[in-house]
Amino acid sequence: MLPRRRFHPEDHFSIGIPLNHSHGLACGDMIFVGGQVDLNPEAEVTTPGDLKAQTRIAMEGIARVLDGLGADLFDLVKLSAFYVTDGTVVERDLLQEIARHLPSGATPGPAITLVPLEALAFPGMEIEIEAIAMRDQNGGRLPRAAAWIPDGAPLPPAFSQALRCGQLLFASGQSALDDIDRIAEPGRLVAQSGIVLSKLDRLLHQLGGDLQDAVKANVFNVEPGHKEEWKEAALVRAGFYREPGPTATGISLPRLSPEGLMVRTDVIAMRGLDGARLQRSHAWPSGHWDWPVHLPYRHGLRCGDLVFLGGQVSLAPDSRVVDPGDMEAQTHRAMRFIGRVLEELGLSFENIVKANAFYTGQGNDAAELHQNLSIRSSYYGAAAPVSTGVPVPYLAYEEMVIEIDVVAMV
Repeated sequence: MLPRRRFHPEDHFSIGIPLNHSHGLACGDMIFVGGQVDLNPEAEVTTPGDLKAQTRIAMEGIARVLDGLGADLFDLVKLSAFYVTDGTVVERDLLQEIARHLPSGATPGPAITLVPLEALAFPGMEIEIEAIAMRDQNGGRLPRAAAWIPDGAPLPPAFSQALRCGQLLFASGQSALDDIDRIAEPGRLVAQSGIVLSKLDRLLHQLGGDLQDAVKANVFNVEPGHKEEWKEAALVRAGFYREPGPTATGISLPRLSPEGLMVRTDVIAMRGLDGARLQRSHAWPSGHWDWPVHLPYRHGLRCGDLVFLGGQVSLAPDSRVVDPGDMEAQTHRAMRFIGRVLEELGLSFENIVKANAFYTGQGNDAAELHQNLSIRSSYYGAAAPVSTGVPVPYLAYEEMVIEIDVVAMV
């Protein structure tokens, strides 16, 4: 197994229960930073309700963790920001606020995806930001290139619509919104799904790749959380990939911003520096769960030293929800599924470097996070990966209460 370096700053925040997770983990050229938030060592939000102050604190947390691993904000390649809104937060303003905390001259800057939520895990918490950075194992900076399309995500100059660093390509969350705030096909999820995938493909082409190089897709839909509502848009998206396709995580949301926007998707892709497609292997364990319609995605994918798992959930092979509404049982089942997929790819829980969990709840209640995180943590040894936990009001199917995806390295 490749060597790992973990970092947990002294006097960094606590979520209120003992954990074995790290705030930062470096392996090879990759550095992963778990979700950074405004909490103190006593698990208290220090600036409740203040989005601007909490954005600063989260970005300072990312900088501190990177510094402990021999990197800095110049090395960022991808940010994901989960923020609380009732529809009144202007995303352009939030992007500018995040950009203010990036170093001047850091171009091309990282890709970024914003995800609006109704609440986060603690009362008064307004934003959680996670990060991926890349730095040469010998300490040198890695060259990078950016892509831009006129109708792509409207971003401040500090960010890239898509960014390439080595063999990895990161696309910012793309939607049907263009750079002058026009929404194509407002309110139409199926139509917007095709528009978004087309944008992602064009961005990847500029960086020497395409959608067939995708290894992970993250899809955030405005949907009511019903299986039947989910199918049609999922099939449209699936039509852009050849089999075997990437891994995927799909999360249903009550709203995106501005109103009329129905889907936001980002991808990670991998392509050889010589332009050749990279060899990859896929995992679909026997008897594993399946979707209600045929999709090209795989549960696990290994490319080079990296392994990506799509969101694992408590479903049966016939797409029936198992242990409906039971957070404890579904968390255990999702974690066991993760173990099975990793095993098929020759890995185990100790190979995981990054984990994300989307769990249902009202938010503003740390007990909801504690319940599933304590279970998830029990599957790791003394040294667990970085972690981000995000409460959502519902998932794609009724009575599904948690979805967990991971990144692992050999």
